[in-house]
Amino acid sequence: MKNKFQTWTAVTMITVLFACDNKSGQINYLEETPVVATRTLIDGEEMIELDPALLKDTMVIPLSYFTEELQIIKLDGKDEALTGAPYAYVSDNYIMTGMSGNTPFKLFDRQGNYLANVGSIGQGPGEYRSVYAAKIDEASQRIYMLPFFGSQLLAYDFEGKACPSIPLAHERVVGKFALRGDTLLVLASPQPKNFTSCVWTQDLDGNLIHEFPTERLDFDFRGVTVVSNQNEDKHVDLSFWLPNARLDSLYEVNLEKGKLIPRFTAHFKGDALKPHMYGELPGYFVGEAMGQWWQSTEDKDGNIQQRLADDAPAYYIVDKQTLKGAFYAIENDFLGGERLENPLALEDGCYTTCLDPGELSDQLEKALRSDRLSEQLRKHLTKVQADITENDNNYILYAKLKQR
Repeated sequence: MKNKFQTWTAVTMITVLFACDNKSGQINYLEETPVVATRTLIDGEEMIELDPALLKDTMVIPLSYFTEELQIIKLDGKDEALTGAPYAYVSDNYIMTGMSGNTPFKLFDRQGNYLANVGSIGQGPGEYRSVYAAKIDEASQRIYMLPFFGSQLLAYDFEGKACPSIPLAHERVVGKFALRGDTLLVLASPQPKNFTSCVWTQDLDGNLIHEFPTERLDFDFRGVTVVSNQNEDKHVDLSFWLPNARLDSLYEVNLEKGKLIPRFTAHFKGDALKPHMYGELPGYFVGEAMGQWWQSTEDKDGNIQQRLADDAPAYYIVDKQTLKGAFYAIENDFLGGERLENPLALEDGCYTTCLDPGELSDQLEKALRSDRLSEQLRKHLTKVQADITENDNNYILYAKLKQR
């Protein structure tokens, strides 16, 4: 592997970029796998239907196949900047770490310099206690948050100050959202007795524009997880994790046609039907079928292997064009092959994780034991690890998804 490496340092931050060569991008990792799905028409629209029984071997695919370069960003070490959040949101010019305990969301620039706390934890106007979804929207110069069972979308400026909230067309919403200019798309858990539709568009004043027909979504919202990876530039996806397993679909939310179009489903038969989840990557449908109970084991290198007890690997991938597919795992080849615990955790067009210095140091130590590193990459990783101290703030690992 050839690697390009650049480092910028300032008093409070360090940003490291690792760029793999494009060999992994040229390889078709599913070329030798079987066709596992068929195309069918539902109401005149094409849908891909997976037969899970056709999935065979597990493909290990490098993260660099799906993403551009990996960035390791050290966050500002000022006392007011410290965060224990395990997750973060990244836009072109900003980073926002999540809330952790009594620590609120915090805003940084892309070099890791601390800018502001975003709002505060509480029950007053503009405050929050639990947030289901959030976004940095540079177009409107706003940060938006949707609390659990929210009746409004909280809004903040890039100084972290509360702005007028956006009233939602329906109240007590649990869900995700997307912004298209001045139009807000809300993707909520179905509440048949309360909502005419669980998917709608509205303006930023709370006026309803369109409610999508959702007759197929007749299940109760309790225990339902709303899934919307939003990894494709051209459309928004929607699916659900249901505690009571049933056949369902991943939908394209088509704004032009004003309807949900089922685009992917897995036809689990008989006892194979368990709680499951769908997702989408540029060029692929992905999913899991682990059920409610799963166990983690480690291989000889310490990589986490997730399996349903006495069953096949949980995660699968299907090529949208060739319909070939397999069980799969993703390894972080930027860091010597560390296996991602959850390969579905690629959302909002990127791979992102937020690590405390001890966790990052452990990952780098494991990477440096790998015999797959070039000498140049080994040298750079050694330097990064040597610069980490236990008093550092968290580090952001970020890589943007390639659009195919």
